[in-house]
Amino acid sequence: MKQLTMLLMVTIVTGLTASAAAAASLGKQLVDLESHIQWSAVDNEWKSIRNSWVKATAACDEPACVAAQLSGLETHVKWKAVDPAWRDRRASWMNECKRAVSDSQVASLLLEFEANVRWRAVDEEWKARRDSWIAQVKGD
Repeated sequence: MKQLTMLLMVTIVTGLTASAAAAASLGKQLVDLESHIQWSAVDNEWKSIRNSWVKATAACDEPACVAAQLSGLETHVKWKAVDPAWRDRRASWMNECKRAVSDSQVASLLLEFEANVRWRAVDEEWKARRDSWIAQVKGD
């Protein structure tokens, strides 16, 4: 019984560690995306809160934290920087961010947001590295 209890504890700790690592990875991917969004694509307030946002996002170790940071970034991205169809999707997407609790949910939301950011809103480096970033977010 003692061995079974110990095995269960190790499994739980390993699972929690893996989940925290995945969330941290998603936070890193979110910061990476943000770093390629041009200043002209975000509102003026973003410029003053960006540094604290980066620190908070990098410190996320839970999927819900990354989702909250993702919706925070989206709030400061100008309408001209996203696909026009985003206006129709945004409200439900924001609600999904509020309810996201798993890495797969957050990864999906992150990929969807990035897909709606227009090419003119990101730098040239992003255009070259986007495919590998998508693969990283998907865990490929």
